[in-house]
Amino acid sequence: MDKHELINGYFEGSLSENQLEELARLLKTDTAFATDFEFQKELQRSLKKEERQEIKAMFAGLNIEATTAKTRVVRMRPWLIAASFALLIALGSWLLFFNNTDLNTDQLYAANFAPYENVVHPIERGEQLKDLKTRAFTAYEDQDYMLALKLFEELQIQQGDPYIDFYEAVVLMQLNRHQEAASILETYIKNDGQLKDRARWYLALSYLKLRAITKSEDQLQKLIDRNGFKQEAAKELLKKLD
Repeated sequence: MDKHELINGYFEGSLSENQLEELARLLKTDTAFATDFEFQKELQRSLKKEERQEIKAMFAGLNIEATTAKTRVVRMRPWLIAASFALLIALGSWLLFFNNTDLNTDQLYAANFAPYENVVHPIERGEQLKDLKTRAFTAYEDQDYMLALKLFEELQIQQGDPYIDFYEAVVLMQLNRHQEAASILETYIKNDGQLKDRARWYLALSYLKLRAITKSEDQLQKLIDRNGFKQEAAKELLKKLD
């Protein structure tokens, strides 16, 4: 794994223990690497802020809490520069990864799946975990997926917010219950949920895990046609499946 892949893997949460140790070593000994890492760290923070703002706009009619954490914005103009830089690094990793012609669907799934960021109910660490929504999303962020599933199911009964279905489906994918996840995502998309583009990406991955390749390709093509969420990743994955 080269240095750019190490950085990408860190932010995707896919590094092994040995790779994390290597990253820590490079941060201490390689000034250029440390500078690149800090830039990417700031970029990730800013992109997450942009994502939260986009989601808040989608849910304009809902009472979604705004984040209280103060996020420093990378001062770059225009945003396209930062986005393009991140895309170049991501594409570099994709090219290296997809040069392997022996990949199977499980490997493709593992290379593309990452839990969706909690952008609808940001958690202020240290706060009292009294309400059900905070407890549910805290469990989600802590990767306690069995607890998160239980709490999301309770939350859906109590509040019925459609986006809870989306997060519940992502949790089910983490628990390797892809048939159930696919069923929820299909219904969510059919009901025109606000996060349906994101749901299409995760549905494509669920189909991939279920070896329903044609269905996966169909969802990927719809993402590409909409020119929206994960379109570049969708193009690369579709190319690999062809």
